[in-house]
Amino acid sequence: MSNYSYTDLPSRRERLFTALRVPAPIQNSLRMTAEQVQGKLDFRKWTDYRDYHITLQFLGDTLVSDIGHLRKTLRSATDGFQPFELQLSGWGTFGLKEAPKVLWKGVEGDMDQLHLLQKRIVDATSSLGFEAELRPYSPHITIARKFLGQDPGNEDKGIFGVLPEDFMGVNSWMVQDFVLYVTQPGQAPMYEVVDTFSFS
Repeated sequence: MSNYSYTDLPSRRERLFTALRVPAPIQNSLRMTAEQVQGKLDFRKWTDYRDYHITLQFLGDTLVSDIGHLRKTLRSATDGFQPFELQLSGWGTFGLKEAPKVLWKGVEGDMDQLHLLQKRIVDATSSLGFEAELRPYSPHITIARKFLGQDPGNEDKGIFGVLPEDFMGVNSWMVQDFVLYVTQPGQAPMYEVVDTFSFS
C-alpha cells in the first residue's frame, strides 16, 4: 500500500486504472532507448520513465467511497493465479502511420496468462458497474504521444527507420502482481499506486 489515502473526501472522484508495473531495470532500459530517439522524433509528450506500465483495464473517474469495494473485488481476481514471464518486443504505433497518436513498445512471452489476467479483472469489476472497452485488448507500454513531425534530416527514414532495432539492457521479467493506479495530473511521475494485488 502506498501513501495514497482513499478515505479522505469520499464524494471526490479519482481517475483509476489497473496495470502491470514495469520493473525499474526495464524502465531504465526503456528510458535509455527513448532518449536515443527523442532528438530525432518530434512527439508532444514523452512518458516519464517512472510511469511506464501495461494497462489492464481503464476504470475512469471513480468515487473515493467506492475504492474499498473495488480493492476487495480486484483481490478476488488473483485467486490461484500464478506468476508469468513477459519480455519486451518490437515498436508499434496507434493512429495514422504518418502522424501517430501513440508510440509504444510491445510485449511478448506468456501472453495467454496476460490475457487471462486482464479478462479476470474485467469480469470481476463488471459486478461493480465498470465496463470493458469495445476494442480488443492490446497490451503495450506507451513511450510517447502525439507525433508533431520529424526533425530535419530524418524525413526520408520514417518513424520506424529512426527507432533502434537492437535493445540494450534487461528486457524480461516475472509478473507477480498487478496494481491499482490513480492518475495525478501535473505531477511527475503521474501515476501513484493505490494498492498492489499479489498472486497467491
